[in-house]
Amino acid sequence: MSNSSAVAQQIARSLVSAGVREVVLSPGSRSAPLVYAFAPLAEAGVIRTHVRLDERDAGFLALGLARGLRVRAAESGERGSPVALVTTSGSAVANLHPGVLEASYGHLPLIAITADRPARLRGTGANQTIDDQAHVLSDVRARFDVPAGDAVTTDGVKGTVAEAVARSMGAAVDGASSPSLPGPVQLNVQFDTPLVPTTDELEAWTAEFAESADADPVREASAAAPSDALSPSGSSAGGPTVDVTLTEGTVIVAGDAGGHSADSLRELAEERSLPVLAEPSSPLTFRAGDSSTFVPAHARVLTDHPELAGAIRTVIVHGKPTLTRPVAALLADTSVSVRRVPDDIDAHVLTVTGEQRDGGAWARDWVEAGNAAVGAVRDEQSAQTARAITEHLAAQDITLFAASSNTIRYLSGAVDVRARIHASRGLAGIDGLVSTATGLSLGLAEPVVLLIGDIAMLHDVGGLLTPTSEETGSVTIVVLNDDGGAIFSGLEHSQPHVAPYLERYFTVPHGRGFGELAAAYGWDHAQVSTLEDFSAVFADTQAGSQSAGGHGEHSVRRTIIEVDLTSPPTDHDA
Repeated sequence: MSNSSAVAQQIARSLVSAGVREVVLSPGSRSAPLVYAFAPLAEAGVIRTHVRLDERDAGFLALGLARGLRVRAAESGERGSPVALVTTSGSAVANLHPGVLEASYGHLPLIAITADRPARLRGTGANQTIDDQAHVLSDVRARFDVPAGDAVTTDGVKGTVAEAVARSMGAAVDGASSPSLPGPVQLNVQFDTPLVPTTDELEAWTAEFAESADADPVREASAAAPSDALSPSGSSAGGPTVDVTLTEGTVIVAGDAGGHSADSLRELAEERSLPVLAEPSSPLTFRAGDSSTFVPAHARVLTDHPELAGAIRTVIVHGKPTLTRPVAALLADTSVSVRRVPDDIDAHVLTVTGEQRDGGAWARDWVEAGNAAVGAVRDEQSAQTARAITEHLAAQDITLFAASSNTIRYLSGAVDVRARIHASRGLAGIDGLVSTATGLSLGLAEPVVLLIGDIAMLHDVGGLLTPTSEETGSVTIVVLNDDGGAIFSGLEHSQPHVAPYLERYFTVPHGRGFGELAAAYGWDHAQVSTLEDFSAVFADTQAGSQSAGGHGEHSVRRTIIEVDLTSPPTDHDA
């Protein structure tokens, strides 16, 4: 199987049989055999391809797609699948690293297919050749180096791809007794010249999938596809068992779970009166106002109420709570029993032993303290407009993607949460968030609102660019522009003895707005400075948005709403 086109086609064929339906690519010559393998499949409707000029943005787009597909799989009961990510050799591979790291620590399944030169060129100084490219991406669940030439066989490629998909989905392998966490896998493939298929090879490949022209690239799933055991809500019967033991002083601490649901924990909290200390992107925050045990501003409660914090004996942890130092301190307390449950808890049978015998007083004390803390936070909040706009968005029936730093923290004080909130909390970086939100919209096939600060927005200006032939997704970006990294002003870096270094080295004012950037990248733009003006503009924007589910046939509005936070707040903002 020495022909590069044959190897690429077998990789594509194996991915399709394993259930992969989304492929993100960036242009490159060494990866051309993969382009010629995947493009006809996209034309036949077997898969959906997405092209981005920048590998860094391509990686984050794939990250958002993976999250959106996981949510849809959970809602519909379909099997989940990873997103394939194709790049050429050399530094292009390194540009995938930020997205791959977030996928690893956010437990999202990606398969990075990195095209490489033949092994004989390694160590020779050959152009765009990294000597050990199969090890460029750290923190992957597995890595494979597929050789060029006669050393690779059809069965070998098929087996390698099947294992790569299984590893990305967290399947138990190598004799392990239990599954591992889902995450990224690197499939490094050496391609020798020629890199372009012959006319006959391309025609035969196209004919193989011509009958699949009516396939749905998002909804269709193969019966052979590995799964990370996603199940529809309430249908975990027959799944693996998770045991938790309640004691006096039990709380639930919840963070981002990569799009997984947690209905079984929500029911447990209500039935057993367990205080829920959930970060904004936890599924337990959704419709928090309808919960009798959700504790708003819980980090403030942990700090200001030692009588409550000190009475905690057991913590049930779901997802990845990383947002606040008080929660980190609680989880590090060796006197507290910490029980971590799987992200996909609703795919498990939850068995509960023990109980709290206080008639619900424990939860009521926490909720009352939380409600009081919300008022205190509002009184102290210097960015009144930002907080008000954030809470306004939280109360809408929307899908909201929240950036790291201050934006996600403003959401922590929201009580009326009707938005479905997502965030990249694996490593909580501020890079690639425009691309991730776009991928989320494409994966969910619905509009997404991205709430982001100005520094994070500048980090991913390239994410505003969608090639003319590509689906754009339906994204409204709300930029909270306070001219710099204001979060540092609230940290220890503002202490008097180091304050002289704060502005230049931490907050880094830039003096830029986003109107001209929006025009350059083809986005609508509006600038507001009050909640009243924002509400009107946002309502108009949402009324004009259309679903992103038309697979290239839809027409969407893409708008940047810039909130100017550099002006003093008015009475309307408070």
